[in-house]
Amino acid sequence: MPGTYPTDPEVRAEILKLRGELKLTNRAIIATLLIPGVTETFLSEYINDRLQRKVDNFEVRFRDTVKSLRERIAFGSAIFETSVTRRMKNAFDLIRSTGSISLVTSKAGNGKTSGIRAYCRDNPSAISITLNATTRSANKVESLVFRTIDAQSWRSNTPRFEFLTDRFREVSRLLIVDNAQRLDASGRQWLFDFQDEADCPIGLVGNPDRGFLGRIIGNDQQSSRIGINPDYELEADELPAAAKRVAQQFSDRATAEEIEDLVAFIAAHDGRLRSVKMTVILAQQLRAASAKLKNDPRAAIRSAHSRLIRDYLLPVD
Repeated sequence: MPGTYPTDPEVRAEILKLRGELKLTNRAIIATLLIPGVTETFLSEYINDRLQRKVDNFEVRFRDTVKSLRERIAFGSAIFETSVTRRMKNAFDLIRSTGSISLVTSKAGNGKTSGIRAYCRDNPSAISITLNATTRSANKVESLVFRTIDAQSWRSNTPRFEFLTDRFREVSRLLIVDNAQRLDASGRQWLFDFQDEADCPIGLVGNPDRGFLGRIIGNDQQSSRIGINPDYELEADELPAAAKRVAQQFSDRATAEEIEDLVAFIAAHDGRLRSVKMTVILAQQLRAASAKLKNDPRAAIRSAHSRLIRDYLLPVD
């Protein structure tokens, strides 16, 4: 017999599917959703279509979180833990607990993007957007945030900003902005306004850029609200293993073992693991195109390195 409040059969089916695929208990699903008012009793009543009380916007919030979770699962297997991912997790947890808007910076290639992906994989209610040269302004940032949620209930007569702030308010949902140093003045102001209206914790992740930090400090309305500003680097003793792991991801185990000293050397220079990835990918392409390099991965790495813009030479065998 149906309960006092109606339930959505598609959402009920999705909850059961999620529980089966990921081997999650109702308690684990609740911890994943982070939706205020959702208890084990509520979830059990919802699944069984015997709902006795209502949680506002449960269906749309559930769809948002599941959409994010599916995306994280798709690339989660390619992420591995480093000191940077661990420290970024601690920083994001702190940002979330304080409800602040904060900077998290690291030089290129240290694994910032992997740190974001690892956190979002383990915290599906968090969402991330990535900026580029064409997505710097307020309108573009708003569009990127809008795309991360299930917007079935949005109506065009409601401003998107108002719709988004209503969806994020009082949910402790962390918004992570990658390549934040690309923001222009309007994009930066949009995020501060959004944080203010939605009381939404925001992590601004990017390369160390004193100009970007200076622009925030130069605005007293923004500088008074900015939180922690950690700057992370991969630890020297973990570089060889991390470089080998990246090499294996983009080639195979035997190749990674044969070139491990070369990729460790590359990882110790500017570009870190990003440079390792680029070099190994190019080396594999060269091996596929050349009979001479096919069975000589070390020569392929050297050939790839010579084709990339680098200010150092690889050590001689």
